[in-house]
Amino acid sequence: MTDVTVVGVGSMGTPITRNLLKAGFAVGVWNRDPSRIAPLVELGATEVHDRAALFSSSVVLSALSDDTAVREVFLDGMALESAPTGAIHVNLATISPALADEAAAAHAGKGVGYVAAPMFGGVPIAEAAKLNIVTAGEPGHVERVRPLLDAVSARTWPVGTTPRQANVVKLAGQLLIASAIQSMAEAVSLGERGGIDADVLVELFTSTITPGPVYTNYGRLIAASRYEPAGFTSLLGRKDVDLAREAARAKGLRLPVGDLLSALLTETIDAGRARQDWASLAEAQRNRDDEDAR
Repeated sequence: MTDVTVVGVGSMGTPITRNLLKAGFAVGVWNRDPSRIAPLVELGATEVHDRAALFSSSVVLSALSDDTAVREVFLDGMALESAPTGAIHVNLATISPALADEAAAAHAGKGVGYVAAPMFGGVPIAEAAKLNIVTAGEPGHVERVRPLLDAVSARTWPVGTTPRQANVVKLAGQLLIASAIQSMAEAVSLGERGGIDADVLVELFTSTITPGPVYTNYGRLIAASRYEPAGFTSLLGRKDVDLAREAARAKGLRLPVGDLLSALLTETIDAGRARQDWASLAEAQRNRDDEDAR
């Protein structure tokens, strides 16, 4: 019997599975596209062939792309119907707080624990097992799955006992990252128009005004205009910004910068950069002329 099943072995689920295997866990894997499973089976993972058998492990970690995928696999399918009482589902995806509420209720109705555990960190961070994972759920459930999360992360950050709380934190963080990308893009484009080299600008700003991995890593992509392969696409970025806006509206709050970022990401997507890294916000910014200055 496997210790854990990883559901969704895409860009993040694959390195997570590898690190669980390295840590000595017996890992099952399931993916809607079975072709992605073979390399992990070669490393020692066990393929789960039937969606109804996802809870053949007592713990399931899912790394799916969005609300639609989570709903399809866990809420509209047979996975929960066949889950044994006492199993736990750890949802690593960035989803809406509203769906987190629905999922938590559906799992509880079947006697299955539900822990929200969205991740901060891209593919290289996942490969290095240095993710930061935000957790929320029943404390006993969180503690039970901690060894699995420790195997793939630098740190876990418990933020509450209601799963939606972790998803609110993740959306707030995504809003900050998008804001940082656009701010760096504007600063670099201003400097470039003034004849300053982008690499010099990024090194100066990240060594003084804006230190930290977000400004540094995205600043380097912006300076080099390097947006492929995407660590996180513009399409997913807009999805997360819009989820943050929806969550804010549900609480009677408006996010003016969030509204602007959604529009700017839409502009980037419409320009053919949907599958490029969301740092490609910078290319639209570089070409954004002031009509009043003409």
